Amino acid sequence: MINYPIPGSTLAANVSTAQALAFLKSPTQIARRFDEILADHNFLSHYLLRGKYKMQGGAVSYTPDEATSSGATAETIAPGGEYPLTALPADAALLVAAIKKGLGSEIADETVGRLQMDPIERAIQLLANDLVSQFDAASLSLILSAVSQTVGGGAWTAANTIVANVEVGKAQIKGAHRGYRATSMVLTDLQWAAVAPILLPLLPREAGNPILAGAFPNILGLDWVTSSDLPGGWQPLIVDADHLGGIGHEDIPSEEYVALATINSQNKSNVEVARFREKNDSTRIQVRKADVPIVTNPLAAAKITGTGL
Repeated sequence: MINYPIPGSTLAANVSTAQALAFLKSPTQIARRFDEILADHNFLSHYLLRGKYKMQGGAVSYTPDEATSSGATAETIAPGGEYPLTALPADAALLVAAIKKGLGSEIADETVGRLQMDPIERAIQLLANDLVSQFDAASLSLILSAVSQTVGGGAWTAANTIVANVEVGKAQIKGAHRGYRATSMVLTDLQWAAVAPILLPLLPREAGNPILAGAFPNILGLDWVTSSDLPGGWQPLIVDADHLGGIGHEDIPSEEYVALATINSQNKSNVEVARFREKNDSTRIQVRKADVPIVTNPLAAAKITGTGL
């Protein structure tokens, strides 16, 4: 999810003023730098809400708590016999309005002349990090309020308690008989700091050990991920990220903006970047994200209570 340190600029540290100005004039180069940063500081919301919804007419329609299992019983079919038909549930659709979030920063010519790439790099990093943090905070607050299913747990001070609570959570999500299967455990950074020393002795000592790899591990069949952008009062959340919900995106026809997906086809963040020359001897960089988080299936997640974290 989030790996540090964020990679440095592709431009050398001792670039000339002319090179810095050339970089600042190129929307493509600016977008490429945003892509480099987001490759390592990505959106947790996109990881947890994997569905994709295309906004049309300023809104998107979705069906809440949509089952992925019909509950119908398979029957024995005689040779040449008819197959029983399963009726799809007639659920009411809901509408979510499109929202555009954006940030901007102005870089004065004087600062480029004095410091070359430094003010440009700082502006891009701040815009990228703020956009990720703010969108994730809003998305995770939505998840927190939408998910009401809980699992009664015990104090997470011993590995056997943690394992038992997690397995009960997985069973509860699976037991909804909607085709859900837990994929991930979501914790705050401080919660993971408390849990990691308890769980690490259960993991391989060499290959796959998160201390050596520097990555979050897969434990009990779940990816354990953390974020500093989780809202206050966060309880360990076990989730089926394939079915919890998705991100609604609106395509806005603005010719000044460069979509990061056009720079890197693997970038699915829907982030767009533009630069504008201002009359006050400065260049404005703007970044926007026309996305809306949507929780369609709250039963695909459960909060584990009573952990003491």
